[in-house]
Amino acid sequence: MDSDIPEAGSREGVGRSPDWESWLTAQGDGLLLYARQRTTCEADAEDVLQSALLKLVHVVRSGEFRKGQNEWKAFVISCIRNAAIDLSRSRARRQSTARAAAAEQESVYESAPWLSSRTDAEHRRRCIERVLRRMRADYAEVVMLHVWQGLSFRTISDITGENPATVATRYRAALRIFRQQLEQELNPPS
Repeated sequence: MDSDIPEAGSREGVGRSPDWESWLTAQGDGLLLYARQRTTCEADAEDVLQSALLKLVHVVRSGEFRKGQNEWKAFVISCIRNAAIDLSRSRARRQSTARAAAAEQESVYESAPWLSSRTDAEHRRRCIERVLRRMRADYAEVVMLHVWQGLSFRTISDITGENPATVATRYRAALRIFRQQLEQELNPPS
């Protein structure tokens, strides 16, 4: 809906108009990656991301967002996180069925990888996502936000409501676990 996006001459709240296209081009892939990690399927990830972006457009357009464009990413990540939690709660019963179906499909791929046309890069991406999904949720979230989103521990602590020292400790522990499990995932024993 183009009418929801402010035009170049509109008021952003900090005195200059936002550059939506450039910002979304630079941040979109990383935000979608985070949304994928917080949801159970690609469609949910896209829905959660779209909802978060629309909230950003709304608060910037209305003048409620008093911070600059450099704070958009943290705002959107916070919106993605909250929307994913809400979605998870609203679909609690259906979620276990969806996970069982996804696990069954994954086992088919794993039992016959030579039938797949996936590239090595795609295989590594899927391995990384599997490792992150198996990790404790709070560990996986810190890794995602710090490594792939480039957020500081302070910003992550603001988003999650945790102490920055706790976030840093979780990150270090998560990296040890992540490295071990990814190595096993990429190089299974013969």
